[in-house]
Amino acid sequence: MNTSSNTQKSHLFSYLLALTLLFILAEISFAIECSKIYLADFKLVANHLTVPLTIVPGVIYFIFAELLLHLVFLLIIWLMARLIGRAFSWPSKKTDTLGITLWFIALLTLLLENRIFFPNSKFSNVIFSGIPLILIQIFFVIFSITLLAAFLFSLYGFFYRFKKKALFLFLGTIVFTSFLLFHKKTVLDASTPLKPNIILIGIDSLRPDFLGFFGYTPISPHIDHFLNNATVFSESLTPLARTYPSWVSILTGIYPKLNTIRTNLADQSHLAFGKTLPAILQRQGYKTIFATDETRFSNIDQRYGFNEIVVPPIGFNDFLLGTLNDFPLSNLVVNTTLGKYLFPHTYANRAVFATYEPNSFLNLLKPMLSQSRMKPVFLAVHFCLPHFPYAWAALPVNQISIHHYQAAIHRADEQFYDFMRLLKQNHFLDHAIVVLLSDHGEAVEMPGDRITDPDLYVTQGKNKVIPHFYPPTATREKVNMSGGHGTDVLGLSQYHTVLAFRSFGLIPNQVKVVPGLVSLMDIKATLLTYLHLPLEKINGVALNDYIFSSPSKVSMRQDFFTESDFSPEAIRSVHPEERKVLFEGIDYFQIDPKTTRVTVKDSMLKMIISSKQYADFYGPWVLALYPQNKTVMTPILVNLETGEWTDNLTSSFAKKSPVNHMLFALKEFFSSDITRIEKKI
Repeated sequence: MNTSSNTQKSHLFSYLLALTLLFILAEISFAIECSKIYLADFKLVANHLTVPLTIVPGVIYFIFAELLLHLVFLLIIWLMARLIGRAFSWPSKKTDTLGITLWFIALLTLLLENRIFFPNSKFSNVIFSGIPLILIQIFFVIFSITLLAAFLFSLYGFFYRFKKKALFLFLGTIVFTSFLLFHKKTVLDASTPLKPNIILIGIDSLRPDFLGFFGYTPISPHIDHFLNNATVFSESLTPLARTYPSWVSILTGIYPKLNTIRTNLADQSHLAFGKTLPAILQRQGYKTIFATDETRFSNIDQRYGFNEIVVPPIGFNDFLLGTLNDFPLSNLVVNTTLGKYLFPHTYANRAVFATYEPNSFLNLLKPMLSQSRMKPVFLAVHFCLPHFPYAWAALPVNQISIHHYQAAIHRADEQFYDFMRLLKQNHFLDHAIVVLLSDHGEAVEMPGDRITDPDLYVTQGKNKVIPHFYPPTATREKVNMSGGHGTDVLGLSQYHTVLAFRSFGLIPNQVKVVPGLVSLMDIKATLLTYLHLPLEKINGVALNDYIFSSPSKVSMRQDFFTESDFSPEAIRSVHPEERKVLFEGIDYFQIDPKTTRVTVKDSMLKMIISSKQYADFYGPWVLALYPQNKTVMTPILVNLETGEWTDNLTSSFAKKSPVNHMLFALKEFFSSDITRIEKKI
């Protein structure tokens, strides 16, 4: 009887295959149920945009990766059960029962793991909802120990079945692992004091007044330490508070109005790529590298003069597959080396915040950083963690608040520290200039996030009616509040940026805080001046005297211009809803059939420009123009020193300012973008 039972044919693989197929169908059904809105959105997008067939290979690869992962899951359970059965000479029926039991335990462990480590996953939001987290963690530990015990028994079965081969395999694994752990190759660096490495480190949406260095609660100790040893420009502004236009202004040293990148996802065909900072340095013998963990709305690539880019794949599939890929099995591996190859649209992609792990982006950078270098390096890296929704895989997001923004800054601070440590370990800092910056700030609808305090409004008559000059928002923000970034030119917390220079192994920089208006556009001029390279016609100015010499305050800057970006009502909020933003602007975009990249239509660019606000900074004054309709703009004049402001340019208060010059300067610079100015008597 026993012999007959032991030789009975096993049907375990068939059973597990059937269970796994049911699991896949359940996942698809669950995903559809949870993503009805998303799928309806995609249908609407497809109706408005021509989605090219060039996205199909990426979609097929994604489906193949998901199926392969489920097959591997099945095979691991099957192999474990078979090896345990062999070790204990169990009959096939008992082995089959063990395999099915292990499959269910593994599935429950997987779902529990997804709930614990990916709380923002759609599966986590529904499965186990209402169950205390501590109870979920307890069961996860119990099931994990059970699976570990089964794995150890299967190893015993493997050694029992393949004694000699198993021994050689075991020893080989030890030798190989030891080699990987203890083998350290020497990294050679080619930088010199005359041609140092130049490193730009950008942190998205980081407003200076939320840093401990500027007096805030100490949530950013590592950034603060850097600033305590740097030349810090305390009044740096970006000309346009959106990532893509801001970074293009950094790389070109030119206003968005002149470099043609005036909105996220702008058409790049009119940009002078050969005049960018990386292109110039490339011609001077530098190796140029750009890296970021989000590219959905900022498509910087090799055309800008970069030899190498380390970024998530750019194109429509980033929106499609990055959002769609949220399944327990794929989430389990997405932040591993395997996940990097199986799910490139999700790995190290901050846009997919439900599964984004900050260390995965650093792991993506490590191979590039650990290579020996035959040339000095220009490296531009941008970390997007503090961008809305201020979340990543480990931080649950139920109702977003200012505490999430603080938490994101704190985690980005740790990411910054780990990155600086990698730079030091790989000798990038032997001779280097490091520029720490934020591409823009962030308004979180705090009082003062728009600099028009109702108590400081200046009027001619006795009837003090505060004008509602700004666009309406869903949150009905007050006159001294604004939300997001790039939405309001008088929301200075949106335009105020971090900007600090620090030298390593070179002439030491002056450790000081330098007040006075400067701009992110000044970075290019400063670095080219340090390298004794000629400055072509650019808008930025060199800051070298303040960094390496004694001047302690920037000279008064005349006519610094800013503009807002496309700001539909859904985005003029500290909590923009991505769906609403998409639909309010869907007719503005197109998909390139060859590259699948999403860009703004030329026909719609004029409409975007007609919605823009403009401002001119002149000493202690700023004059802003807010469109009320297609033909009329309301002027707002603010004294930055006293905080007083008015919408009446004929008032005695306005006559104390250079308002006529500023108005002329705005009209001359932005030309036809400026429509009729509303006059108030």
